[in-house]
Amino acid sequence: MLNVSDSVRASFEPVLKALPKARQTLLANTDVIAIRPGYAYPATKSAMPAVVVAVKPGTKPVNANDLEKQLGVPFAVTDATVDEQLAAAKAGGGAVSFGTGDAGRQPSFEKLLTGDETLAFAPPKAGTYEEPSPPNLPLVDEVMDVTICVSPEAGWGELEAFLEGTKKQLTVAMYQFTAPHIFEAVNAAVSPAGREFELVLHPVPEKPAKVGVKARDLDEVQDVLKPLQQEMKDRFEMAWATLVSKAHPDGLWASAYHIKVAVRDKSAIWLSSGNWQSSNQPDVKPFGLNPQPLPTGFQRKYNRDYHAIIGNKTLASIYEMYIEHDYKLASAQAGEAQPLTAPDLFVPEEEPEEAVPFAAPTLFEPLRINRAVKVQPLLTPDNYAENALKLIRSAEKSVWFQNQYINYRGTGEDFAEFTQLVEALKDQIDKGREVRIICRDLMQQESLDVLVALGFPREVFRFQPACHNKTIIVDGKTVMFGSHNWSNEGVKTNRDASLIFHDEEIAAYLAEVYDYDWSRLATAHPAASRPRVAEEGEETPSGFKRVSFSTVLGDD
Repeated sequence: MLNVSDSVRASFEPVLKALPKARQTLLANTDVIAIRPGYAYPATKSAMPAVVVAVKPGTKPVNANDLEKQLGVPFAVTDATVDEQLAAAKAGGGAVSFGTGDAGRQPSFEKLLTGDETLAFAPPKAGTYEEPSPPNLPLVDEVMDVTICVSPEAGWGELEAFLEGTKKQLTVAMYQFTAPHIFEAVNAAVSPAGREFELVLHPVPEKPAKVGVKARDLDEVQDVLKPLQQEMKDRFEMAWATLVSKAHPDGLWASAYHIKVAVRDKSAIWLSSGNWQSSNQPDVKPFGLNPQPLPTGFQRKYNRDYHAIIGNKTLASIYEMYIEHDYKLASAQAGEAQPLTAPDLFVPEEEPEEAVPFAAPTLFEPLRINRAVKVQPLLTPDNYAENALKLIRSAEKSVWFQNQYINYRGTGEDFAEFTQLVEALKDQIDKGREVRIICRDLMQQESLDVLVALGFPREVFRFQPACHNKTIIVDGKTVMFGSHNWSNEGVKTNRDASLIFHDEEIAAYLAEVYDYDWSRLATAHPAASRPRVAEEGEETPSGFKRVSFSTVLGDD
């Protein structure tokens, strides 16, 4: 069991005693967004219990040293997360005094330490989805053509070739579909007479970004779906997935149709951690006869994603059956697109590329094999949690973990399956295995605080810009990757897809990518600068640029 030790609780007693005075002193400051217990993470020292003061990004309303002298405990001043800013705005302005965020997912560190009801959690969401009867997710051990590749360097070139191979039918389950080059490739693949296209899509289309790596991306409804419907007519079947909401209290999935799978001609699949967006599949081809040079910082601007393309009728039939099952269930509920109501964000402007001292990147060419491979297909809500748990527990030497985040509350409100997964990861640390954990550099600071308080050593964590893949490599011999984020709903009640490869060659290839990310791209600390929520009518402040909410935080 994961518990906060008596020594950790004792170390926070001075901080908890100082909190009321800190709040009294700071709550009136309009640039102070949140005040809570947490950790300070000095570069040369261990994590220290502290009062965390989250401020509006781009402002410096308080000084940590002055506060420490005044109140006698360490202070850490940090940019407020987007969730903290939204919670403060919802409360009517001014700072909030608890760990904030979506009450269904985010932990409250203060509650973890004290047991007090500082935040009223909603239970994790669960949809009405029911798996097919009988289920059909067996271990597949057959000869197959397998291509494993990674973004940002190789994802698009391999996806384009996969789409070009379409002869009769494309069946797709997707979270977001906005990249213009992918739309063109899909349209070319399915528009010829006699071809069919079936699509199940996440029901919250994002607004075009206009700036950044998705500046040219399309409006999903107007520029992607309508042209396909006009061109293909009844050869194009499309359904919006339904999520649990006021409009759909009986929605099929909790909060996201987060899957990224395509089935081609009932004989091959493409499965990925990355959406059909320019951030996940940038329009570059650095390999082949006419390689394109990549700009400096390319691997920090575009997402790191893993992809599998597999020619195998058994796997293709499995995923096609489940996507068609989703299509029937969603069509019966007659789901509709829901507008994205999130505000725009201001993000810090980037330094000029020539001023950033990055070494030339290492690029990973695709791995191609043709032989017998042992693969376990995974889906949530169906069979992910139990198989991921079994995989982690099987480790004898190492567990290398990479995901956008680990949003564990640690306060008793989590799904049992998610708790077991986090406990299994910690258990491998306690057994002396080599455990590495890479998360995105925008992971919630409070989520890290919870894990450190529960005994995860701070040094096992690193933080990577644009980290979007969801990977577990065990003993360098077995690897799992796909679209599963580590949150209550991500491991249990959303729709996600992953694969476990019981294959040393595939695991070794991706372990090399992982080690490069750990050594070259990841850093010891989360991002110091955070996006700032734009107020209605607010002009873009100096030093920032305006982007849509989902450009930065859309893939939850």
